[in-house]
Amino acid sequence: MKRHFKAFYALLLAFVPAACAMHGQSATPSALPPYNPQNIVQPFDTHGGIATMDVAVGDAPPAFFGSGLARVNLAISEIDVVDAAGNSQVVAKYTTPFIVDLLQFQNGSGDDVGTASVNNLQTYQQVRFVVNTAASSVLYTGGLSAPLNFVTDNDRSSSHAGKATSTSYLSGGLVAITQNGSFTIGSGASELLNVDFNLMESLTPPSIGWGRGDDNHGNSGSHNSLSLAVRPTLFVAANSNEGMISGTLVNNDGTPVSNAVVVAAGPGNQVGNTVATDASGNFLLHTLAAGTYSLDVYNQYTNSAGESFSSRGSSSDRSRLKGATTVTVSPGQTSNAGTIRD
Repeated sequence: MKRHFKAFYALLLAFVPAACAMHGQSATPSALPPYNPQNIVQPFDTHGGIATMDVAVGDAPPAFFGSGLARVNLAISEIDVVDAAGNSQVVAKYTTPFIVDLLQFQNGSGDDVGTASVNNLQTYQQVRFVVNTAASSVLYTGGLSAPLNFVTDNDRSSSHAGKATSTSYLSGGLVAITQNGSFTIGSGASELLNVDFNLMESLTPPSIGWGRGDDNHGNSGSHNSLSLAVRPTLFVAANSNEGMISGTLVNNDGTPVSNAVVVAAGPGNQVGNTVATDASGNFLLHTLAAGTYSLDVYNQYTNSAGESFSSRGSSSDRSRLKGATTVTVSPGQTSNAGTIRD
């Protein structure tokens, strides 16, 4: 089970054998056509071939917004995957954007957003979301809504967590969010692909007045000054090769350290995922490909979008505890890192 504190459990792809080809589409990915509203794959439309790929999208709330953030509405226009040979395949495409409130699908749940056929044992190198910026928005608890402002800035994360994710603007008010991370579809009858859109890494709040329930005139409604800047940061792992790491962070007195950022660093210091500790010092890193990770703890941290984090309760004056422990992740298992002293 996926649990709290991963800031956007994003993509779930289930692969199930299919008996025949439909719509004239083979199981081999074809070249991705330019975005065209007339070229539509209806939501949940099943294509024949070796396997069927279903997509679901969801989230968990970022720690630094607390209860002030009520909804994050992501308006999806298209989802694509790119195989190791560079061939692109459309997973889903919509004439009207498919809007998902990311905060309504937490703890590993997701909203189904599309389906397509794929090959078993197929290796992919990219997942791409095409998002309608005008239809995407944030709603605060007081009722005030504001736009999501997608930015194409370079990764500013202290751990370089956003290095593998790129964002670019397309024509027609669309933005493409691409995760460059390889994954291979298993040989079994079904497969899940987990893509975590990590809002803890991706968001920075507006500088003034965020969380108000009305504008300067006491009226609820939209207010551009409260728009959230989004520098997307995604992580990906196939379920047949995916595991998790749990643990607790405390200070020298055994008191929980909250709001510290724990980073799972794999071979070559490639970031597997990141998470902030909760009020009890607990953390759960998921969407991790099987392997061995070194856990780094940051008392001072800057996310991919440029937002600063400071831990609470730490007895250390170190901004970073490198290699606090080493954990091996096995497929389908949650590895316990135990108690880490900061």
